[in-house]
This record gives sequence, C-alpha cells and structure tokens, in this order.
Amino acid sequence: MMIKSLFWIFERTPNRALFYSSLIGLLALSLSSYYLSAMALNYQSSVVGFYTMAQYSAMAFMMLLAWKSSPHSSKLIDYRWLLITAVVARVALFAVEPYASNDVDRYLFDGRIAVEGLDPYRISHNDPKLKELRELWQPPAEHAKYVTLYPPLALAFFSVAAAAGLANAIIVWKLILLAAGLMTLWLTAKVLQRANKLEHLALVALSPLLILETHVGLHLDALSTLAVIGAIYCWQRHWITRAGFVIGLGALIKVLPIMLLLPLMFTLKKFKSVVILVMAAIITIISAYLLTISLALHPVGSIGVFFEKWRFGAPLFVLLDNVLSGHEILAVMLILSILICSFSAYLCWSNRHSLTNKPALLFGVMQLLIALPLIVSPVTFPWYLMPLVPLMALYPNRYLIIWTLLMPLTYEVIGPFIANQIWLPAQWPLWLIGLLQLSALLALSKYGYYTLLTIKNKNITRFKASP
Repeated sequence: MMIKSLFWIFERTPNRALFYSSLIGLLALSLSSYYLSAMALNYQSSVVGFYTMAQYSAMAFMMLLAWKSSPHSSKLIDYRWLLITAVVARVALFAVEPYASNDVDRYLFDGRIAVEGLDPYRISHNDPKLKELRELWQPPAEHAKYVTLYPPLALAFFSVAAAAGLANAIIVWKLILLAAGLMTLWLTAKVLQRANKLEHLALVALSPLLILETHVGLHLDALSTLAVIGAIYCWQRHWITRAGFVIGLGALIKVLPIMLLLPLMFTLKKFKSVVILVMAAIITIISAYLLTISLALHPVGSIGVFFEKWRFGAPLFVLLDNVLSGHEILAVMLILSILICSFSAYLCWSNRHSLTNKPALLFGVMQLLIALPLIVSPVTFPWYLMPLVPLMALYPNRYLIIWTLLMPLTYEVIGPFIANQIWLPAQWPLWLIGLLQLSALLALSKYGYYTLLTIKNKNITRFKASP
C-alpha cells in the first residue's frame, strides 16, 4: 500500500490550478540557469553540482505535476499554455553560458579543424599543427589527446557553426539546437495527437532533460532526438522512404536512431515496404560515409578509445569491469544485446498482424531498443537519454521516467571538476541507477516469461483443435 502511494504522481487527475502553478514553477526554475552559470563562471564550484541536481529534480517534479494535472483532450488548442511555456523556457535560455559540460567547445573545435581543411578524425587537439588555432579557440584540455569520434553529419553541423568564426560559432550552434528543440516539440505534439496521447505532451514539452541539455548544455543529442521523433512522424503517415531516410540521418549524428528499424519493420504489411525502409536508411548512411571519404576524411576516429578509457554513469559496465577483462565484458554485452534484440524481434513478429494496434507493446519495444546501447555502454551521461523522452510520452513507463529523474544526480561530479579539474564521480548515484535497472530487468524477465508461456499455450490449444 505504501509503495503504491509513492506513485500517486503518476496517476493523472486534471486540475487547472495545479497545472498552471506547475507551468509557472517550471519556467522560474529553468531561468535559474542564469544564476548557476554565473556561479560556475565565478568558480563558486563547491555547490554548483548540488544546485544543478536540485534544479533538475525540482523541474522534473513540476513536469510530473503538469503531466498529472494537464487537460485530457485531443485538441492542441487545449494545450496552448503548455506549449507557450515550453517555447518560452527554450527561447529564454538562449543567452545562458553552459556550465554543466564543455562538450560544445569540443564540437566547435572539431568543426574548425574541418573548416581549416584538416581531418579531425586523424588530428588530435594537441597536435603541433593546431597550436595557434588551439590558443584561439581554447578547446577542453581533457579532450586534447583524442581525435573526434562523432559521425559525419554531426561533424558537418559542427563545421557549419565553426565556419561563422570564433565570435559567432556559439550563436550559430545555439540557433541550430533551438530550431531542433522547437521542431522536436512540434513534431511530438503532432505524433501524440495522431496517437490519441496528447495528455502526455507535458513529458516532452517540460522535460528538464530536453530543456536544459539542449539549451544550456548545448548537446548534440538534441539533433538525435529530433531524428527519432521525425522518423516516427513519417512512419505514422506511411512515408516509408522518408522514415528510413530520417533514421539514416539520425544514425549519422548518433547511433541510437538506427535501433528504430527493428520494431518498425514488423509494422509494415508488405515485404517491399520493409526493403524500402531498410534500404533508405542504409543508402543514406553509406552515401554520407562515401562523401566523407571523398573529402579526404577518415570517419572512424577515437570510438575504440571511448570504450577502452571512459567510464561514467553505467552500472552494468562498472560492475563487470571489476570482475572481467575487457574482451570478456564485450562478449557479455554482445550476448546481452543479441538476447534483447532477439526477444524484441520475436515479440514484434508474433504480434506482427496487430502490432500497430498494440501501442504499449510497440512503443515499449522501441524504448527498450533505444535504451539498449546506453545500458551496455561504458558511459551514460544524462543527455544520452534525450532520444528516449519522446518515446516516453508515447508510452509512459515508470522505469524510464525514474531513469530520467536519476541520471541528473550524476551532476554531483561537476563541482570539483569546475574548480580543480578533478573527475571523481560518487558511487551513490550509480547504485540508485543500478538498482533501478535491475528492477527493470526483473520486470522485463517476468513479462517475457509470461508472454512466452501464453504464446506456447495458444500454440498447444491451436494444435489440439486442429483435425
């Protein structure tokens, strides 16, 4: 009874006063980013991590209150204040200086290297050739040894921003991300409306992950998120070629959107449509890599180093890292990935004739497959979860919602890092995330067992009924 009461906030009860109060509260909390940015720039770092965690948690609470109390309607006009608040929160943060991450400096310097006619996939930031450029652009020192690992389309966006020059590069990048954030908001609203799930719009419109990681953190994952919802938007309208094309473009930014191919294939009635979807994605990816190679770039980079050297926010990898060697960990992760993908494919195949009429199953599988690379990765930063947020609105899942609430707790690390460049993450957020993932795995195993048992019983009944 007590456990059930803890989830009262997940039970929707429309309430106008609570709804408007939560909108005002979230907007005020988002604007506190200006205060946190000023603290970080003045090296008042001992409390920046704590305040950042508090900001995320408070904004998440306001988001959940807005979701709980929002109108139950299929008309976008009834959500106008929600959308207005979401747009204002995004636009109002345009002038904030990023403080929780310096990834944007890496992005822009990689782009500038490409603009200069050099290959960021082969030249690291500490290369002597880049001495003058490095002194001018000041890329992060901790990235200096590693060449870029970002796919070609991501590098193209970096280059577009960097081509505007040192003074304007950050402005152009912010404009790119603002456009991506607003487009994600609009496409999600249209997708939810078509799926008769507009009552879940607050989970995207007011998501602190989308608002803060896009418009304060300035993370590339905003474009990956747009690709995920863009592909679903096209699929809903039976634009199969466009859906494959968008998935391909998304994979050229970050790998996650490619995972949508598996469930979407089983929703298509004709084998020809399946071929079109897959080939559109593959041709898009291959064409982009061939173009990149033709420009004398070597689009491989330091992805191997990423898996070898970096560890953060990934409980499963950290646990295995203490008992297994590197090759053994990769084998375990590969086996786990194959098992989950196979189980997901079997679920979709066994329900292929009615999959589009089972949104909980379809979008649940999408969530699982998009989350899979993050679960088996050695590194999971909060912004990596951004592509999961639109899927969360299509099928609100308690485990996924709580995961998005827990990940920002890993920001406790930024205080000492800003002050002394000491990267020493605490273990308690990892334990919380690990316990959640274990609970989700147990729930998935239970679901899988009963699902397979049900299918087996149906087959036995069908066999006995046959002449």
